[in-house]
Amino acid sequence: MENQQPEQQKTQEEPQLVEREIEGVTVIPPPFIQDPINNDTNIIQKQENEPSTETRDETSRDLLKTIHCRLCDCKILTPNNAKLVEKQSNTAEELKYMWFLPDMFSFENIAFSKDVNATHKYLTCAECEAEVIGIHYISSKENYVAHDRIVYK
Repeated sequence: MENQQPEQQKTQEEPQLVEREIEGVTVIPPPFIQDPINNDTNIIQKQENEPSTETRDETSRDLLKTIHCRLCDCKILTPNNAKLVEKQSNTAEELKYMWFLPDMFSFENIAFSKDVNATHKYLTCAECEAEVIGIHYISSKENYVAHDRIVYK
């Protein structure tokens, strides 16, 4: 007789995403993070400067310069295709200033990661794919490129 073992069902528990205070900072992880921020997470608190007035229109906040990858100099976005917004991020690296694009076809050269928890994809330079430069939300089709992860020309 064959040795029959009962089939074990592996159930993955959803991580507990709870508000925590870490080194005096209240952290509320968004539900799409697979590895929740915990007391061992090193949160990088940056003093991110606002993009200079040369890069944006003061009234409309439209992009006035071309955005390039800071690692390989590939052109990612041309002027007048994005608006500067302030967006809070609950990630291990706090980024505040983002370029908002309502349409993913406004990019010159961009690569998308696979879906992350069916809510979003990460954006990266299509040429070098060396680092994450932004995020694409699947349901709303909104795109955000982090000011701190690119260069202007």
